Amino acid sequence: MSPFSTSAVVRVFLAGVCAAITSFASANEESDSFHRFWPDNLFAVDFVTEQTGFIAGQGGTVLRTTDGGENWDALYIGENELIRRIDFVSESDGWAVGHRGAIFHTSDAGNSWEVQYRATDTYLRDVAFVDKNHGWAVGHNATILHTSNGGQSWQKQEMRGFKGRDLPRLHGVYAKDRSTAIVVGEFGTVIHTENGGELWLVTPSDIGVTWLAVDGAGGSIYVAGSDGSAAYLTPATDEQRLEMDRAAAEAAEKAEQKARKKAKRRKKKYVPPKVEVLPRADIEYIVNLVDTGTTEHLFDVATLHDDSVIVVGRSVVFRLSQNAVEPMAPAADFPLAYVWFGGAAASPSGAFWGVGIRGLVVRGNTRTSDFAPAFNLGSSDNITLVTNRWASSNGR
Repeated sequence: MSPFSTSAVVRVFLAGVCAAITSFASANEESDSFHRFWPDNLFAVDFVTEQTGFIAGQGGTVLRTTDGGENWDALYIGENELIRRIDFVSESDGWAVGHRGAIFHTSDAGNSWEVQYRATDTYLRDVAFVDKNHGWAVGHNATILHTSNGGQSWQKQEMRGFKGRDLPRLHGVYAKDRSTAIVVGEFGTVIHTENGGELWLVTPSDIGVTWLAVDGAGGSIYVAGSDGSAAYLTPATDEQRLEMDRAAAEAAEKAEQKARKKAKRRKKKYVPPKVEVLPRADIEYIVNLVDTGTTEHLFDVATLHDDSVIVVGRSVVFRLSQNAVEPMAPAADFPLAYVWFGGAAASPSGAFWGVGIRGLVVRGNTRTSDFAPAFNLGSSDNITLVTNRWASSNGR
């Protein structure tokens, strides 16, 4: 990418300063003296239809549009929590998860929210629903939560076959249908279920990066994460499954020989470890790495209309279709090298939305592969304050 001029960088910082002193438009029930003193970082965006979309981020911030992004209502989720991900299944029903372990639900398009569940001392990172009843939430300490009744109750589920010393932080979940879901996280962890979470099995892989996001497009599942790492998952063929069995048996043999030698050196009797016998999954996945041409961290993946995905991260936005990587072109003088995007979404028409640092929101067109700033949370005239977190009695 071509370097940006010093003047462009200066404009970014000046925009941030202006944003810090610019107020939201006041709603009828709020005082005209309210001012927005800083623009929160944004991490999540989800468009349910061409017209209706939601954005969320730090401080319990939630934004809603019903006119395709021209105007936005500024809402408050009810608690001063960093909202990491949101997922709406209709214009009214949606869920959000936060860094304090809360799962929030709204049934009135974000006007009001209830806490359905709290995962104590757990940072929740992602939430995905198949329909109004069935969904998963994931987070740190290998946390997997599942509901089949719209969040009225949540059950903990456990992965099987993980051999690492420490439990991984799980960062992303893709809910394909009521039975099938993929979860990704630390240490190259990729796990999947084919029976609604009764059994979660680890996908064998020697790729040790931290996966931060996952989504599905067409017949492929895409993952992205640290150091520019991206891959697509495909179901293993019979030959590949035989090779996976051979590699697993070889690794087990090497581990046993190493343990026997260690016991002999210490003049102790070798005691074979107890090995959990796991059922064989009907489907196993192969992780196919992609050369993205960047080493920047990648934070989110969003499905597009043509079975490809948009990937966003630190100083990078590109389309990915298996091995094909196509950078999205930023508007002239937009300092892509100095920003990051925490969340991405796309609509069937090809509209692209990205959200990130200091309340930045960009809008683009995936058919022409370009994008430009849409507005900044702290300085837009098209945002109407509906609920005020500082005036809320339960704000923290």
